[in-house]
Amino acid sequence: MEKKLLVPGRAAMMAAGAANAELQAFKVNGETVSVAQQKALYDSAVAQGQPAGAELERQVKNVLTQQTVLLQEAKKAKLDRNSDVKQAIEAARNQVLINAVLRDWAKKNPVKDDRKAYEAEKAAYGPTEYQVRHILVKTEDQAKNIISRLNKGADFDKLAKEFSEDRGNKDRGGQLGWVVPRSFVPTFGNAFAGMKEGTVSKEPVRTQFGFHVVKLDAKRPAQLFPTFEAQKPALVNALTNQRVNQHFGELVKNAKVQ
Repeated sequence: MEKKLLVPGRAAMMAAGAANAELQAFKVNGETVSVAQQKALYDSAVAQGQPAGAELERQVKNVLTQQTVLLQEAKKAKLDRNSDVKQAIEAARNQVLINAVLRDWAKKNPVKDDRKAYEAEKAAYGPTEYQVRHILVKTEDQAKNIISRLNKGADFDKLAKEFSEDRGNKDRGGQLGWVVPRSFVPTFGNAFAGMKEGTVSKEPVRTQFGFHVVKLDAKRPAQLFPTFEAQKPALVNALTNQRVNQHFGELVKNAKVQ
């Protein structure tokens, strides 16, 4: 780690010790690196899961030392006067401001309907899970032939291994596991949702992938949908992004462009 050049990306900092760090200003070629600069990076690393302590303080100092040296070299080379560099700096500045206004609006308008959204998602998931298997073939005639053979007592697992085009599950007898209709295209999901346990589809089920012979092994009350507590962080994040995009999308839409 010591031998690697750490640049402003800062993500390379590793786990630190447990002792509390005592940040102090220091100088690099006469230029002061303040406690505030170090604290901003230090606190960010801790917030991302790095243990606080003296080792993290040392790594923060290393990162800022390297950053300062590079910036000093850029100034010596007068790169800040380069037109391309100026444009890149301006673009970066603009992006920082855009991100700031998005975060500020989201903070002032927190999500309050996460429970309602969760219940809607849970309802869409459905009350029942289905244990399904299938055999995917290219033509309708192939699928009908397989259905005929199954009706005469042929083994589904063996036919799946021999004929199915779905390489992801053919060696497991076409087993898709416990699933719900919404996870698939409507024609496929509706097909197994309307079947009785232990039966095979009477007709091939056509999708954009080909023709499916479907078997429903079992049904059970839904068990796999995550709890509200487990889903809440991702749900709040998704709702926040949705609301932010909607709000600023309206601002853009209503902007006077001449």
